Amino acid sequence: MNKPVDDGHTTFSIATICGFLKTGLEHLDTFQDNVKNVNVKQITLMNEDTFLCEFYPFGLHSLEIKQEMAVIMSFLSTFFKDDPYEGIHFRYFAARAFDQHEDELMYAVSSRASAATISNGNSIDWLRTTLFQENTYDYRFSRAKTIISDMENALRTVIKEILFKKFGSDWWNLGIDKAFGDPVKRIYANQFGDSIEDGEVLINYTFTLDLKKIISADWGRFKHLFDKKTAFEDAMVELNVIRREEAHNRPISRQHLHDLDRLYKELLFEIEAHYPDTVLSYLAENWKTKIAAIFTVQPKITYTLEEFSVLDDEGKRLLIIKDCRQQIEYLENQLTKLNSLIVPVSKSVKHKEMTDLLVGYKILQEQKLNCALNRIWEEVSTILANIELQGQKMNVFSKQLLLEES
Repeated sequence: MNKPVDDGHTTFSIATICGFLKTGLEHLDTFQDNVKNVNVKQITLMNEDTFLCEFYPFGLHSLEIKQEMAVIMSFLSTFFKDDPYEGIHFRYFAARAFDQHEDELMYAVSSRASAATISNGNSIDWLRTTLFQENTYDYRFSRAKTIISDMENALRTVIKEILFKKFGSDWWNLGIDKAFGDPVKRIYANQFGDSIEDGEVLINYTFTLDLKKIISADWGRFKHLFDKKTAFEDAMVELNVIRREEAHNRPISRQHLHDLDRLYKELLFEIEAHYPDTVLSYLAENWKTKIAAIFTVQPKITYTLEEFSVLDDEGKRLLIIKDCRQQIEYLENQLTKLNSLIVPVSKSVKHKEMTDLLVGYKILQEQKLNCALNRIWEEVSTILANIELQGQKMNVFSKQLLLEES
């Protein structure tokens, strides 16, 4: 990790390069006007192919942190423009923001080409092609709001669907106990100065505990969508506690999001199966976030071309075996994570395409490993060509996915 780097005139260690970067970011105002210096925590070479800048941002909101990350990425890209340092090999720039309590707020990773777009004035392209993992205060609040809204809207939809099917257009008056239905009518009348009987409208003025009461009071019609009645009621009470925090603009913690994620699965798992069109926003957003987190982890580089070229044939064979096994392990881990996700119906085709590409790449790596283990060299050139082709397909897919889901 601390091997020397030769720029053609002077030899530097990786640690020295990281020191240069840290000093430069901490004194940006020396090079540019109207640019704040970065409060750098540390800079390291991560995973042998990624320069990572950890820092304490001046702002705590998502957009503010992304703006500061763009400055960092632009500086790193400019520093390494035209590869001035021979012997240093990396593919990505990354930035990780922390708050004063050392809690991670945001992580971003960009390819070198993506980071270079900032220097060229294309910040939008950088945002589209960068993987972000967020934990900012406003991001948590917005995410909680989306999850809660999705859950309440899904429950409203199934109430409408089931009661309309049984009672027709007057389902609000015929299918809902007056003890629950009349207070909602009064809320609407007080707000708009007019009374209505339309359940399609009134249902939108119900909230978590209202929905709990309506479903619990008519459990026989709704029990196929949930586990036990007590489990449903407990989940709704817990949801209401978090909803109060969100409704009063109080801070939403990581634990709140973790609890909401669990409640979402408990309450909407069967609903998503029976009414797929009712569960859209959060499930799709959660899928996108999980995909980004999965592919933020890149496979380790086993060797450089320079290291490979100086070895004899047996040394090269052993290095190929090591690399294949590492690639296969990485792909197996990625596939396990992908297969563990709850995939929204709208993303199922895209998810299968992504999984199939990784499975195909893994099969090719296994074929390459078999050739190296058994010295079947006559098949290697064909397999390598197929690996290159599969890699190109994966790159095209990932770029398209980033653009579509940005």
